[in-house]
Amino acid sequence: MKFSAKLIWKLVTLLFFAGNVLLLILIIISGTTQHYPVNRFYWVEADTTGIPNASTLTRWTFWGACDRVNDKTVCSQNLSPAYPISPVDNFNTHENVPHRFISERDAYYYLSRFAFCFFWIALAFVGISFILFILTWVSGTLLQVVFILMGFGCVFNVCAVVLQTAVTVMTKSAFHGDDRHSKIGASLMGIAWASVFVSIWEFVSVAFWYTSRKLREYYEGSSLTEKHHNNFFHRDNEPLNVPEPLMSPDAYSPVPNINMSNDNNGPMINPSGVTNNETLGSPNLPIVQEPITTPLPAVVPAEESRHKGINFFTIRRSHKPNPDDVSV
Repeated sequence: MKFSAKLIWKLVTLLFFAGNVLLLILIIISGTTQHYPVNRFYWVEADTTGIPNASTLTRWTFWGACDRVNDKTVCSQNLSPAYPISPVDNFNTHENVPHRFISERDAYYYLSRFAFCFFWIALAFVGISFILFILTWVSGTLLQVVFILMGFGCVFNVCAVVLQTAVTVMTKSAFHGDDRHSKIGASLMGIAWASVFVSIWEFVSVAFWYTSRKLREYYEGSSLTEKHHNNFFHRDNEPLNVPEPLMSPDAYSPVPNINMSNDNNGPMINPSGVTNNETLGSPNLPIVQEPITTPLPAVVPAEESRHKGINFFTIRRSHKPNPDDVSV
């Protein structure tokens, strides 16, 4: 059941990719052909009666200003890329042009031209993402590339539609302010906002799959690391059956217990190894000796004594006699 839901989601995302590419292509080819339904696509229609070099009704498409004939968009040979929605620049005149197009010319000019460029950039990113998304079904390593490309494609697609919508609404308001008929092309504007919706869906879906893949790789990598640490050479969490040494490498070796009693009236040996006769010259004098302090071996905690591989211990013995041990 889980696999089926995942497959369905991927298929829906794939269809949205294809639909987004198709919608952007329909926007870009508006004004380039007289065939249905492309000849019904336009951004805004306005009454341009009385404006020199303009027809009675003018429709602005993606590639330029066209005439309306029998509810069809008929475009001349004056089409050009990044054609602005600006009657002052379109018809090369200020006569009978609504005042807003003259006073706010830069706003209309640059909004429409930037929207033209952004549509092309969005199509490039979305189209490449669509092709690579198909390849992600074979190789999941391309998912990160699709995520980055679709992020840029979504941003440019949204920006292009927002800019185009702004200049279209401003154009309609400018003609209405001059008591002229004007309306927005519902078909082309609907296609533009539909492309925004599907582009956002695609980006969210790709982001979801990319994040899920990264989290899965992270947790799988953590489990593999734990398994690696618990192998033959890394037994940190396993109890050892071999008794742990209780002596550190720097500890002194224990000194054997020397019997200091003189039960047999023989020469008594002090810790320095010299008899009492040799030291004092007389066996009748008492011998004052300091108590023998035997250094205890340093106890190493079991956690610190566990080392990887083989432990080598070096036991150092002190051969230098203590001057305090000399008898008085």
